[in-house]
Amino acid sequence: MLHLAAGELKRRHDMKIAGDAEAVDRGKNEGRSDSRANSARRDVSQGSDGWAFRRRLVGGVAVLMLIVAGVGQFTGVIEEWSGSASTGRFTVAALTRIGLVLGAIWLAWDSLRKPARWLPPGLALVGVIGIVMVAAQPKLVIAILPLFGFLTIFTSVLRAFRGDG
Repeated sequence: MLHLAAGELKRRHDMKIAGDAEAVDRGKNEGRSDSRANSARRDVSQGSDGWAFRRRLVGGVAVLMLIVAGVGQFTGVIEEWSGSASTGRFTVAALTRIGLVLGAIWLAWDSLRKPARWLPPGLALVGVIGIVMVAAQPKLVIAILPLFGFLTIFTSVLRAFRGDG
């Protein structure tokens, strides 16, 4: 009995390997052998129902927060609940901001699922570091903006020579 189960597992493994080899051959035949095309196909094929559910969930939470903020603003229910006018205003403002950000995420959901191909990979990290540095020391913007521009051009040229973009 155990021998039959091991044989069945080996047969399934061999079928999986053969199926993977077919997928690679199809990718080469279609001329889409670069890694971005393969990852794009994986994104579309894996769990589209889960992504749709998450998008609906984000949209629903955004609408709910905006409705609660609107009701709290116009009726004063949140002020009564919190016991303080300043806490009520703060809560309404926070609900409004978070609801608007979630609404923006809901609108941009499809573009968030795939990376921006025009943006060199390390440039986003450099941009975040630059923003933090300018926030800490605003006078550094004079040095950081030209550096960021140079890095953008340099990485784009490198990608063009490598053939990635």
